[in-house]
Amino acid sequence: MKTLLVIEDDAIMGESLVQRFELEGLHVVWCRRLSEAADALETPPAAVVSDVRLPDGLATDWFVKLPASIRALPWFFLTGYGSVNDAVTAVRAGAREYLTKPFDIEHVVGLVHQAVSLSLAPEEDAVLGISPAMRRVEGMVRKVAGQRVSVLLTGDSGVGKEVAAQMIHTLDPRAGQREFVAVNCAAIPESMLEAEFFGYEKGAFSGAVRSHKGYLERANGGTLFLDEVGDLPASMQAKLLRALQEKCFFRLGAERTTHSDFRILAATNRDLYADMSAGTFREDLFYRLAVIKIALPPLRERPEDIRWLTERLLAQMVVEQGRPLAMSELFLRDVMAREWRGNVRELRSYLEQAVVMSDGGLLDEPLSVEYPDKSPSTASSDPIEPLQIILEGVERAHIRKALVHCEGSVGKTAEVLGISRKTLWEKMKKLAIAS
Repeated sequence: MKTLLVIEDDAIMGESLVQRFELEGLHVVWCRRLSEAADALETPPAAVVSDVRLPDGLATDWFVKLPASIRALPWFFLTGYGSVNDAVTAVRAGAREYLTKPFDIEHVVGLVHQAVSLSLAPEEDAVLGISPAMRRVEGMVRKVAGQRVSVLLTGDSGVGKEVAAQMIHTLDPRAGQREFVAVNCAAIPESMLEAEFFGYEKGAFSGAVRSHKGYLERANGGTLFLDEVGDLPASMQAKLLRALQEKCFFRLGAERTTHSDFRILAATNRDLYADMSAGTFREDLFYRLAVIKIALPPLRERPEDIRWLTERLLAQMVVEQGRPLAMSELFLRDVMAREWRGNVRELRSYLEQAVVMSDGGLLDEPLSVEYPDKSPSTASSDPIEPLQIILEGVERAHIRKALVHCEGSVGKTAEVLGISRKTLWEKMKKLAIAS
């Protein structure tokens, strides 16, 4: 087994790096000081990942004084205080990369992969896809399932993040037999977040006519899946971080703490690195949630999966509908040629529509694209609708268009439309728009 030397004094970051690289099959030696690293280098590792500012000095200054044979190893520097001069000095002395925090850990994993020639996970019975990218994702899912670490799943809306989360839960020997509590963070009104997450006691506020268990308590022994976690407001991020660290919390109106031991999985289609840089997402919460980060690629980047998914989804529909289904080569070629910007969710919706419109379950002719925001007809024979209905139709179409543009993110959509999340939710409820 190849050895990776990690030099990092931050406990959370160091633990995250160790767990992530051990999943890649590396033996990881973790040093928190340069003096410890000097001893570890007596047996040269395959590569080194190092912080720059350490308690006993700057790693880059120490690096340039090391023997050339040690500097010839693949060195990757990570720092939250990057400077051009420091980076130039390190790279001139032989460092492969000088990355500033926050960084994408998958990028670092890829660099180490290239440096030490790690092999991909072996192919197994496919559940998420047959493309090389999804085989790698599935390999990661299977590896992390048996380890009690938090996982952040990223990717466009509809790529299958919740399916991957459910797979982790099912394969987890401890949590798999208990409840999988899925929470859409963007779908909860901000005023109800604390009550829904932590629960409340009878009489805690007007309308609290009985005690209520929150999501954290209901997930005890199982898995808590936070979908659209990037849409959590800042106030809730701080409260959730404390609960995740302490594994205990107060129900609203309670005088005693409630303990709950659960596995935490999260998902987002947002760029949380950009959100951290903008100050809208807490860095400490990110590293608590993303001990392991798994990125799911969009369907358009893995055409091998389109045919496999199409056949798999149709097989499911055969069972659901209890009747045989078949598709022509013309229909399949059209499916393969489409871009599927809505990913697997859009593909399934398209196939369901095709099945409904088919004659006897034969999917022969490709469907034409239909848009829900079609302009009202101006034919003179049309009945004259009340103005309120016309206005609601236009408003409904515009909100749907904005939701598609923002890939289903309510937070982004509210921002684009220039209204609050609460107002958007109220309009979506009134206009019967699904999230």
